[in-house]
Amino acid sequence: MSTQNKTAPQYIGANLIHTVYFWLKNPNDNADRSAFEVAIKKLMASNTQGLQSHLGCPAATEERGVVDNCFSYCYVMTFASEEDEIAYQTDPTHLAFIDEASHLWDKVVVYDSKSIVQNNSI
Repeated sequence: MSTQNKTAPQYIGANLIHTVYFWLKNPNDNADRSAFEVAIKKLMASNTQGLQSHLGCPAATEERGVVDNCFSYCYVMTFASEEDEIAYQTDPTHLAFIDEASHLWDKVVVYDSKSIVQNNSI
C-alpha cells in the first residue's frame, strides 16, 4: 500500500449512514446475483433522498476474530438527515427494489448511525 502523498482522512459529510447487509438465498447462483445487482443499482441510480451510495461484497481481508464476511452484499447510503432516511423508506424507488429483489435474499440486517462529528472536526 502506498502512503506517498497521503492526505489527512476525510470525514463523510452526511448526518446519517444507512448500512444494509444482505444474505442471498443462493449466493453462488450467478443469475440471482445478477438480478440482485440490477435491482439495487436501479435504486442507487434513481433514489433522490440519498447523498452517496456504495455496493460491495466481502473483501478478502485478513481473517481475524472480529471480521465477519459471511454476507453476500453490503449496501451503504448516506443521508443529510433522519427525515430524509424516513422518506426513503416509503419512496417508490426503495419499494420497487424490495418488490423486485426480496425473493432473492434470506436475511437482511440494517445498521443506521447518526454522525457525532460535525464540520469535519473532532
